[in-house]
Amino acid sequence: MTPQTLDDLGLPGAVYLWSLLHAQHHRLPLAPTAELSREVMQLLATHRIVVLESSDLAAGDYATPIEGIGWRWVWQAYQAESVLPALEDFLSSIAQDEFVLTLGVTLWHRLLRDEAQAFYAQQLVRCQFDPAWQQDMVFAHRLSPLSLSASQWRYCAWAAVRCGATLACQGTAPALVREGMYRELLRRAAAVAAGRYGRCGFTPSSGPPPTALAQGLACQWFALGQAYWTDLPSTAALLAGRAAWT
Repeated sequence: MTPQTLDDLGLPGAVYLWSLLHAQHHRLPLAPTAELSREVMQLLATHRIVVLESSDLAAGDYATPIEGIGWRWVWQAYQAESVLPALEDFLSSIAQDEFVLTLGVTLWHRLLRDEAQAFYAQQLVRCQFDPAWQQDMVFAHRLSPLSLSASQWRYCAWAAVRCGATLACQGTAPALVREGMYRELLRRAAAVAAGRYGRCGFTPSSGPPPTALAQGLACQWFALGQAYWTDLPSTAALLAGRAAWT
């Protein structure tokens, strides 16, 4: 059923909706990966907040600024042009109960994985490898029991691509280069988790995360700051961020 209020929409729908409108206002990517951006839009479509447009856009339709996902606002309870302040009030008033914190940690975990995947893809393209190999980062997260921060996974992605570049210079076949990179990704992650490289990580410079959904979690719902990159997702980290926000 179509929600009648923001309370009915709940979380993470409110975060997703804020992120969509924030991306639209500020020309930001919606999420770190195209896959997650589509999931955000599909959830909003399921709630009948928007209708997704797969063909040419008509008058009154929108497209996400970077991904180009077509959409049209259909939620009659609110207007797209004026709902942002209400969303921000709603998100700032959410109680810090166990359910809400669990949702926050779940979203943070997903963003952490996609941030690492997006950085891996960036490094692959930079070294002229197939960007489709970025999917190996998804498997590294899924199949590995390791817990690393987004910054640490970014470091591991950089190390893996550097290893791949060395293999390619040695004339190694592309399929073997990819496997060598994946092994290095896992090896480096295990070493970082064991403390062999200290707190080594690639942390972006200060400022909000580059995508709207990450800003929704780290800046709007909570106030994580650099902890978004450097900390492991946890309720304690979210509570610390919430305390800073309030």
